[in-house]
Amino acid sequence: MRINKNMKRRQTMKLRIKAVIFLTAVLISFVGFSLIASPFVDILTVGKEAGYEQISNFLARSDVSTALKSSEG
Repeated sequence: MRINKNMKRRQTMKLRIKAVIFLTAVLISFVGFSLIASPFVDILTVGKEAGYEQISNFLARSDVSTALKSSEG
């Protein structure tokens, strides 16, 4: 009888430890993901603004060149 009680106690303790380890891993995963994702969003925003700037520069140059061609001809 005594062996069975000890075995049950050990099994529940293992289950509790597993639950604690699982919850800790989930918490660390969420915190780690938020730390990684935050700078990545900033990088995407900066890249998007740089792309818009390049497009606007290209369009500005093409407007100037078409205006010069139409005034010459």
